[in-house]
Amino acid sequence: MLLKLPQLRIFCALVETGSVVQAAKKMHCVPSNISTRIRELEESLSVALVNRDKQRLTLTPEGRAFYPQAQQLLKQSEECLHFFKPESLQGHLRIGALDVALNSRLQQIMIGFMQRHPDVTVSLSSHSSLPLMDSLLAGEVDMVLVDGPVEHPVLGSRLFGPESLSLVTHCATMEAFIEQVSQLTLYTFGEHCFYHVVIEDWLAAQQLESRQQCDIESYSLILGAIRQQLGFTVMPQSFIENNDEVKGLYCYPLTTASSCDIYLVWHRYSASPVEKAFLSVVNEVVPPLQG
Repeated sequence: MLLKLPQLRIFCALVETGSVVQAAKKMHCVPSNISTRIRELEESLSVALVNRDKQRLTLTPEGRAFYPQAQQLLKQSEECLHFFKPESLQGHLRIGALDVALNSRLQQIMIGFMQRHPDVTVSLSSHSSLPLMDSLLAGEVDMVLVDGPVEHPVLGSRLFGPESLSLVTHCATMEAFIEQVSQLTLYTFGEHCFYHVVIEDWLAAQQLESRQQCDIESYSLILGAIRQQLGFTVMPQSFIENNDEVKGLYCYPLTTASSCDIYLVWHRYSASPVEKAFLSVVNEVVPPLQG
C-alpha cells in the first residue's frame, strides 16, 4: 500500500501534541479519525508505531525512528508545492534543430534564454526535418526548427529565418550539368532529409534523372566526391556562404524549387510557461512578420 500524506500529517501531529485528543484539535477532526489513520499507516508499514496505553501515549522504537522520516517527507511535499515559483521558471526544455539552424541567431536566443531563466534545463539536438517533426508529434521534443512552412492542426509555427537551396556541381554551366546529370550520382543525407525531397521534385520537373542516388551524412565527403566529378548535391545557401569547402565548385540557386525557409514549430495548445518564455525571447530577436 502507498503512504498517504494525510496519514503522515496526523502521525506527526500525534507525536507533537502527545495525545489523540490534542492531535484531533490540531487537525480539526474527531479523535476517532486520528486513531483510524494511525492504524491505516501502521498497516501500510506492517509495524506498530505507538503503544496503545490508556494512561498515556508513547511511541514504539519503530515509531521514534519513523517520525523524522515522516517529517522529511512532509517537508519535501511542501517544497514540491512551491517548486514552480512565479518569479523563477523551472522545467526542462527540449529543442530539436536542423544543422543549418544552429547559427548565430539561435545561439543568441538560447544564451539569452538561459541567462534569463537559469533554473530551466535546456537540451538541444540536431537532425533532419522529417525525424524532427516525428519527434515533436511524439512528444520527445518540445520545439523544433525545421524546413517550412508547416501546416498542422495541432502545431503552431512561425518563420525563424529565410533559407534557399542551390545545386552544387563541378559543371561550369547549367547546360553542362543537364548534359551530364544522367551519368552523375545524387548525394543526399537520406530519404528523411527534406532537401532530398526538394531535389527529387526539382529533377522531375526538369525531366532530369541522375544515374543513382547515395545517402552520405557528411557534407565534407559529399563535396570531395563532387570535386572528383562523381556527382552533385543540393545545399542550403547559408551553408554555402563563406564555406571554403565549396570553393572551386559551382552553385546554381534552385529558384523554382519548393520553399525551405526555416520555421520554429511547437504544440499549438501547449500552456507551458517555459515554452512561452522561449517564444518571447525568439520574438525579441526575430520579430514576427507584420500582416
